[in-house]
Amino acid sequence: MAREPKKPNEYIVHLKLEGGQEVTTKFMTIEEVKTWYASQFKAKANEDDLMPIPVRAELNEILLVRPKRVIAIHVEPIYSSSVEMFS
Repeated sequence: MAREPKKPNEYIVHLKLEGGQEVTTKFMTIEEVKTWYASQFKAKANEDDLMPIPVRAELNEILLVRPKRVIAIHVEPIYSSSVEMFS
């Protein structure tokens, strides 16, 4: 019997900024990451105006970032640490 591939529980997005700072934000699905990137970030990537980045959605915390100052984006899938038992 073939095992299904593991699905990440969430995704951490690391934004690397000019000057060496790093900001992280979480998304629950890769679709949320893609939607945020395509509709919010990519459209304003060359702008110097401030753009809100959700930092901790559960606390309604945001960070205002100048998209032009983001030098790299790293999307990291996070898996739960639970161990599956087979019988």
